[in-house]
Amino acid sequence: MDLPGDLNAARHQCAAALEAALADGLTRLQVDLRFEGLRWPVVAHGLCQALPQRGRIVLAFADMGAAALARRDFDLSADEALTFADLGGDRWPDNATLCVAVTPAAPDFTAFENACTALGDRPVIALNPRLEDAAVGIGSVARARRRGFLSLWRVVYGLYPLERAALAYAHPGPWRLFREHPDGFRLVTSLPNRPDGSTMDQLLLQSRSIPGQA
Repeated sequence: MDLPGDLNAARHQCAAALEAALADGLTRLQVDLRFEGLRWPVVAHGLCQALPQRGRIVLAFADMGAAALARRDFDLSADEALTFADLGGDRWPDNATLCVAVTPAAPDFTAFENACTALGDRPVIALNPRLEDAAVGIGSVARARRRGFLSLWRVVYGLYPLERAALAYAHPGPWRLFREHPDGFRLVTSLPNRPDGSTMDQLLLQSRSIPGQA
């Protein structure tokens, strides 16, 4: 996996990683594109178009306004752009095969969890979720329930910008750490598991002392 040069390249990489993960039987798939300023409905719709062999795909949003805008902007039917609440109420088109949940966030946790419960084993792709929130849930039971739901998700594709570096992943792996050079990003190392911040700092520091990596 090379670091993609633009969003279009990232979309195609992501589609390939999703196809591989779905073929492996994963049903709770997470896509992380940790960049500011992206128009997430556009990203989600482009990703759906890159997965045509998956049949009819439902875009799911936190609120009715976002769903309505997606229907207007992408000429979608009422069954192709729904809310988490719609899905939680068992509103699922009979011929749909896959759900792409657009940026579910901590305030949407209960509605999103209910939607995923209603969908059962149907595959759900969470696009750039931000569901972690220590302030949500009071007591050990609520925290355990939250951790249990979050543990179901597997990162299938991720791009994480760092200071003059980047971390990337595409299923089935490995994780790849890149460092920025004047002529572009170069691979520092590949890792079987996601590295933490201190490990990445150490690896990037070590790479500066290697001939050809400075």
